[in-house]
Amino acid sequence: MWEPMRFLLFSTVETFAAFVLMLTIFRVRALDYVWPALFIGLIMNLQSFILREETSLAFFAPTINIILFTLLITTVVRMPIIWAAIISITGTFLYTLFQAVIILILFGTLTTEMQTSAEGSLAQAVTSAWVLAISWFLYKFKIGFTADYENLRFRWEHVLVVILIVGVLASCTFMFYFNNFFLSILFIALASAMFLYYALRTEREYYKKP
Repeated sequence: MWEPMRFLLFSTVETFAAFVLMLTIFRVRALDYVWPALFIGLIMNLQSFILREETSLAFFAPTINIILFTLLITTVVRMPIIWAAIISITGTFLYTLFQAVIILILFGTLTTEMQTSAEGSLAQAVTSAWVLAISWFLYKFKIGFTADYENLRFRWEHVLVVILIVGVLASCTFMFYFNNFFLSILFIALASAMFLYYALRTEREYYKKP
């Protein structure tokens, strides 16, 4: 019982810290999106735990997480999808790199066993604390990249985003159905429902503009 709780707790903190870092780097205030980020973070980590414990598909979890981060930034933060993908990939890469450095400093080596050990949880906690501190420093002193993000928005991007969300849901459902993982299907469906809600709400607000 302790192992799933430990994994979900520290992984959710880690996911939130990564989200804060990726937005802060691009001068976006992450605290405006705390609850959607925590919800999607929990979905990500439930998904990762199932893939790690029940299947040989654990390698697929980072890809799913990057897609979910991209959709979160597109629908909730309202970034163009190309910028959302850039922000998601950049933030994930930097967080992973920073965590690797922390692990090497603390333990001198990287091992796959750390994912299920107290040492792994310690590395997650220390990395998350440092990343949040660095993110605060960057935001406080307005350090980071900025651009005219709207220049990369497609005319029919709202339709594209909805199609992408439905496509991701269908693809994951197909994959997990044949592996008999109905909980995974439920988690992806919940995430997709939230993305669709924000995407459709954003579309309505867009067309209401004078």
